[in-house]
Amino acid sequence: MIQIPLTPAEFAATAAKLERQQGITLSGPEGKITKMGVTAGYKYENGVLTVTILDKPFFVTTDYCEEQLKGWLAKA
Repeated sequence: MIQIPLTPAEFAATAAKLERQQGITLSGPEGKITKMGVTAGYKYENGVLTVTILDKPFFVTTDYCEEQLKGWLAKA
């Protein structure tokens, strides 16, 4: 699980960056995202974005998926 503290403005900027750079759309404060066989659930609540890996290919570690997501979700 990844938890990133973000203000509402930072969340909006991060969501825009994620869509622009990775083609992943965060549709609202809660939902699922999928890319390259990895599915994650996300929730933005009380100034914290929480992302949890829900499904991934068996040959990829959860740690690797989380590291990739952390890089993509770094503050814009």
